[in-house]
Amino acid sequence: MTETTQSTLCYCGCRTTIGYGRTFAAGHDKIAEAAYMAVHHNGSVAELLISQGYGPENPVTDAAVATGKWKKCEHCDYKGAPESIRNHMVKVQKAETNQRESLEKSLRSLGGTWDPSRGMQTLRDAGYHPSEKYIREVYRRLADEGLLEKIDEHRAIYFVTEQCGPRP
Repeated sequence: MTETTQSTLCYCGCRTTIGYGRTFAAGHDKIAEAAYMAVHHNGSVAELLISQGYGPENPVTDAAVATGKWKKCEHCDYKGAPESIRNHMVKVQKAETNQRESLEKSLRSLGGTWDPSRGMQTLRDAGYHPSEKYIREVYRRLADEGLLEKIDEHRAIYFVTEQCGPRP
């Protein structure tokens, strides 16, 4: 990061006195950023990115990850600052828990035979967007817990072994 010269005035040019170690009055960094963008890039972030060699074929988000300043989610294509990744993972884990609980509730209430397409359709009907890989993983875990029994050695087809309400 570039070092700034210590000043007692806000860097946006508003002449507001600022505290020691600060460069902007509260929120004035965004004012300065908008002014810079207007002067140098017609107020367009796309023009800024293009001027630096970034765009759809060379994403700036990939460059941020390559520098180590941003991270990529281990489970999807989301990229962001480390704190953003932590927040993203909390949301992902909550959604996966809700999705798994919804599928387990359907298995218990409907019973019968389940293959990946039935699980995917059940979750789609509940407003989720599961992958077949995810459904197979949930089925394996539920088989390990005793709720499902695999009935086809070569395919992911399971039978519900217990029917009742969701576990407490």
